[in-house]
Amino acid sequence: MDLNREFINLIELITDKFDIPPVSRIYIPNQENLTNNHKKANFGAIQLKNGSTGIFFIGLHKNFHNSIKNVDLKKLKKENLIDLASKFDSKSIFDKTIGLGTINAISHYLFTRSNFQFTLSNHIINDINIQRHDVIGMVGYFPPLVRKVNAMGNKLIVVELKEELTQKFSNWEITLDTSKLMECNKIICTSTSLINNTLDNILSFTRDAEKFALIGPTAGFLPDPIFHKKVDLVGGSIVCNSELFFNRIIHGERWGDSVLKFVMTKESYPGIQHLIKLSE
Repeated sequence: MDLNREFINLIELITDKFDIPPVSRIYIPNQENLTNNHKKANFGAIQLKNGSTGIFFIGLHKNFHNSIKNVDLKKLKKENLIDLASKFDSKSIFDKTIGLGTINAISHYLFTRSNFQFTLSNHIINDINIQRHDVIGMVGYFPPLVRKVNAMGNKLIVVELKEELTQKFSNWEITLDTSKLMECNKIICTSTSLINNTLDNILSFTRDAEKFALIGPTAGFLPDPIFHKKVDLVGGSIVCNSELFFNRIIHGERWGDSVLKFVMTKESYPGIQHLIKLSE
């Protein structure tokens, strides 16, 4: 089954079981009013009336910002939750992004209702237990993470979609060639690969990898569809104080203790059916 449809099916399963609170607000930064101090200006969020919040990334494509000019957010937030979540299967970057934000918000609702206990991330380098001999693959250019891996002396291959970022050094490179991931035994992939529909292609080159981690603030979803594939670990952010989070995101401040950075592994995650049973 298509990955997008798998996520939507999960949401339909939850909404069939429970009376999910409607959307209370959708926040998208106004790009024209941003300052250089807005560190998190590439993220927006959807909040349900009970405080459950889904984070989404808006910096992937300029078409997102072109689309927002023609969208009435007040009207959008009144849409049925299933209709909003189903936008994840759209070809429109804007709709797909809103769809993932809705999926994250509804996932947050079930995590909270089932009293799911998240495991705190100890930094992705520790979460996947990087050792000196490991060859690291990275899908998406994370400069702070690149610096950490370089400081450890590991060989590193970064796969990017932007040709202007390509470069090569003695022990690491940024390339457009996804097949280079076959040289890596531990791979860290941005969760925005779900938005640009590249995850399946990426996974086709990583079958023999020892560890594959999907990470990013937008990875706050129920990971069942991801764990059915060759993904071993999901690392994301869950909002633990919605009012504080929205205050910080609106003012372009670091999220800090308004979110919890977590890690989930295929082995430790109990599955959606178990979470539903705990929530009944």
